[in-house]
Amino acid sequence: MYRSASQRSSATVTAALRHVAGPTLVALACISTAHAQNLGFMHDSPISFMKQKDMASLKASLSTALDQATDGQTSEWSNQGLGNAVPITATITPKDHLENKGMSCRHVAIQLSARNQQQVWQPLFCKTSEGWKLQKR
Repeated sequence: MYRSASQRSSATVTAALRHVAGPTLVALACISTAHAQNLGFMHDSPISFMKQKDMASLKASLSTALDQATDGQTSEWSNQGLGNAVPITATITPKDHLENKGMSCRHVAIQLSARNQQQVWQPLFCKTSEGWKLQKR
């Protein structure tokens, strides 16, 4: 199946967002019941309220910011109109440009907010022929 560069980039950013946002949920799933009770406060984290349409829309905004925003320029995102009863907002701020293994890369600050809770991530993405890819630290 042929996928355009835009579709490959979109899939790459989606996978990266899940990689960045998912550790909280994965950690909860892997911890024993006794320990999970101590992490109950994480149940209402913003990522836990996101639906597939929210993730797709946020992913597109992240890709656009990485491609077009200047260092320090903040873009705003919300899930308004996407059918989710829980309002979710985000700010996306690319921080810098750097070269890593021959690729153009950017650190980005992503702040996600829902129901008076916030999550902040500061991942590094590098541009590949398939789009922006999350870099493991």
